Amino acid sequence: MIIRIFHEYGASRHFYPLYYIQHRMLGFINKIEEIIFDPLCLLKKSINRININVLKKNIELLSKSLSLVEENIVNIVGIAPLHYFIVYFNKLAKKGSKIVYFTSWPYWDFDDKYGRWVHRYPINFKEKWKEFLSNYADRIVCVNKYGYYSLQKYSSNVYWIPHSVDASIFKPATGRRIRDRVIVLFVGRLVRSKGIFELLEVAKKIKKSNLRNLEIWFVGNGIYKYLVKMYEHKLPVRYLGYIKNEKKLAKIYSCADILVLPSKYTRNWEELFGIVIIEAMSSGLPVIVSNHVGPREIINNNYDGFLIYADPSKNRKLFVDEIYKKIITLAEDEKLRNIMGRRGRQKVLKFYDVKINAKKWMEILKNFEL
Repeated sequence: MIIRIFHEYGASRHFYPLYYIQHRMLGFINKIEEIIFDPLCLLKKSINRININVLKKNIELLSKSLSLVEENIVNIVGIAPLHYFIVYFNKLAKKGSKIVYFTSWPYWDFDDKYGRWVHRYPINFKEKWKEFLSNYADRIVCVNKYGYYSLQKYSSNVYWIPHSVDASIFKPATGRRIRDRVIVLFVGRLVRSKGIFELLEVAKKIKKSNLRNLEIWFVGNGIYKYLVKMYEHKLPVRYLGYIKNEKKLAKIYSCADILVLPSKYTRNWEELFGIVIIEAMSSGLPVIVSNHVGPREIINNNYDGFLIYADPSKNRKLFVDEIYKKIITLAEDEKLRNIMGRRGRQKVLKFYDVKINAKKWMEILKNFEL
């Protein structure tokens, strides 16, 4: 079997279980091809890499997929609503190609005139999308339960398979750590919507309170990394750069005590899942995360972490204060950190370990008659 993954941005980690199947369950998936279909994203990636072959390769695969009927290929389509490229995937399905639609988008009310959609155009693509979901997608896989339930009105072949983490790599630190600091960790894009400015405000409050045993570590890349680096010697913060290697990243988690992810709503985005949440939980860390659709499905407030309920668009100070107070609560109570961390680890082993979700993907793929 060959898996062909179509996506807008090229986030391979979203398809971790498929790569796990390829490398651990030999002979089932022979090859995985990834295709970036969005023209602007594809052009940007080609320019960033200074490599026109990236553009050429993806265009060739897009053309090949549409022109040939390849019996041994299953197409995994990751496209956000209401992207115009749905027209291409409808054509792909019409010629007999096998389609699995993969999504993290939770809101699927086509009857809502002003519904929440990632993409909006002067031309209305709602009918094309309904046609795709109802008639052309052989299977639909949702990473959150909200999407899983709302998409059942369009298809009877909807499955919930959340994002995954390798619990054998991301695991709690062994032995008792003896140190005089509590490390609060942020992992993610260093952009406004991830709450970077508010987290730096928290760092200012920590310094003002003279809490010398607290430090915030930032891991990631983005337009505001310069800001974090600028404050390294002024506030209790450290910038560790962008870390792609899983084992190196797992080591960072094992050195930390708390994860914080203070995401903020935008017009067409909220935290739809948060892979860093399950990485932290797998590593035995309690987490502090915004009350968005993804995190609130993962975290039980006051059980394996804390949800941030304040809305920064209405009261930014309250948002910063809530983050600060919850950090202090965990920083001052090692026992609570350990209890929440153990609970989070058990939840990952039950729902989010790559081994478990690879089996779920296997069942879906086996249903195709190849």
